[in-house]
This record gives sequence, structure tokens and C-alpha cells, in this order.
Amino acid sequence: MNTYRIFILLFLIPFVDLHVRASDQNLLVADPFILEENGTYYLYGTSARDGIVVWRSADLVHWDGPCGATSGLALHKDDSWGERMFWAPEVYRINDKYVMTYSVEEHIAVAESSSPLGPFIQTEKKPLLAEKGIDSHIFIDDDGTPHLYWVRFQGGNIIYTARMSRDLKTVDMSTARHCITPEPGTWEHTDAEPRANVAEGPFVMKRGGKYYLSYSCNHYQSPDYAVGWAVADKPEGPWIRNKDNPILLRHNGYVGTGHHAFLQTSSGKIYIIYHAHYSAQTIAPRRTLISECRWNKIPGFVNVDPGSTELVTK
Repeated sequence: MNTYRIFILLFLIPFVDLHVRASDQNLLVADPFILEENGTYYLYGTSARDGIVVWRSADLVHWDGPCGATSGLALHKDDSWGERMFWAPEVYRINDKYVMTYSVEEHIAVAESSSPLGPFIQTEKKPLLAEKGIDSHIFIDDDGTPHLYWVRFQGGNIIYTARMSRDLKTVDMSTARHCITPEPGTWEHTDAEPRANVAEGPFVMKRGGKYYLSYSCNHYQSPDYAVGWAVADKPEGPWIRNKDNPILLRHNGYVGTGHHAFLQTSSGKIYIIYHAHYSAQTIAPRRTLISECRWNKIPGFVNVDPGSTELVTK
């Protein structure tokens, strides 16, 4: 991740007390993302120099790994464009294959695999976009249209969206639309040091015909790194911010809580997974955390449970 990034994720934990904090063997993965597949959870994130790690769990708290197909990695740099800075992966099951989108050398990339453990491979080793960008997220609408959300570097980190081809190999930049620029004087751009003009880590969910875009703001090294959301009638916006933002800020005593993802599990529960600074004094390595969420009837998005659970290794 570059100096403007942080990571978050989300999960479900069946039959696990989310209010208990683990005391040892903490999972230290930034930019976390969880895929649920056939009763198993797969966690991807930023922690390896040579690619993207994956961990595996049956309960979303205790994790085994790294267990990727190539020396513990789900994606190895030999199978991808780029040599370094592998950040912020997300993995989706699409028909009979698994698709990973990720950042590498501050460019967006996509790779495929027949297994959630990998190896994820780029058949044509090149970035998805020629321009620099990070924090890619793919949302597929009910009509099957894929939309890419990502961060462009325009005087800071600014969130955009554009339509993708259905094979997820190209982006129609003529459809690119601005989503979120940080607003000075709000939670999105606080006075806490280090200061930066940052909106990143986009994640989109659809409910009740509305589109909900959640995102992180402030420098990833700031203790005020936090998560908020906006709503729109269309996947490209325009986006109306939640007046009660942020929904995740210095959560449960942690600082730097951000770059999240949401997991809606097969059992119908919803969780947010995110990372936090290692301590109030030390940023890295970042801790991987999960909190339960509940849907609101009004305004329609989620409330985050006040507790958190640190993920741990077996």
C-alpha cells in the first residue's frame, strides 16, 4: 500500500462471541477481504512482498495459513504484471471461476483461478488501466452489468466508477464518473497528523433499490482514518453522504480503523472486516478486525456493533 492507504474487511462469525478480544497469535493482514465458499472462509489481504496471501477458516476468527497454492500465496508475482506493492485484493466467484482484482505498483489488475487458493494468473500480464490507481472493487448489478470502483490520483485519492466489460477484462472509460472527493472541515479531512486529501477503499452494496458506497478517509497513518457511506439511486451516483458519518472511527479503542469490506454470509448475517493500527504508538503491522453489523430500516444502511474481535492464527 502507498502512503495513502489502509485496509479493511468484513465477515460473519457463526456461533462466535464477537465481543471477546484475542490475546495472542493475532492475524496481521491489511486491506482484508473475505470470500465465503462451500462452508469455508478465505481471507485475502496485503502482507507479502511477492504477491497476495490467503488464509482459511471455518469460523471467521481462527485462521490457518498462509495456504495459497504458490508458497502460501494465492497470487505470486511471477503470474502477474508488476514486481512489488501488491495491495488490497478482492476475490469473487463468477460462474465457474474465481476472479481477483488487486493493486500492483499503483495500477489496477485482474487475475483468474479455478480455486480460491489460487494460483491466480494473468493470462495477459498487463494492468487493467493504463493510468495509475489503487483500491479496486467490482460490483455486479442485478442486470449483470459490472462496475469498477477505484481510486484515481487527482490532487489526492479520489473515488471514481466506470462500467466494465462482462468478462471483466476491459473498462469503458467513457462511462467514468466521479464519486467521492474528501470534504475539508469534516470527518473526511481532520486535523490529526499526518493530514492528506484521501478517499479510498470503496465498497458497494445494493439494498431496497438503493446503492450504498462505503469508503475510508484521512491518511492511513492518521488515528482518524475512518469509514463512512453515501447513497445513490444509480451505481454511478450522484452520491448523497450519510449525515451521521463516520460509522467506524477509533472503533472500540483501536485507532486507524479503516479500509473495510462487508461480508453478507449464507446464514444472512452481515459483518465488517477492517484493519487498525498495531497500537496507539505503532502503525504497522496492522491488526485485522471484525465487527457485526445490523441493517437499519432508516436510512437503510448498517449500524456497526460497538464490539470488535481480533482474528487469530491457529
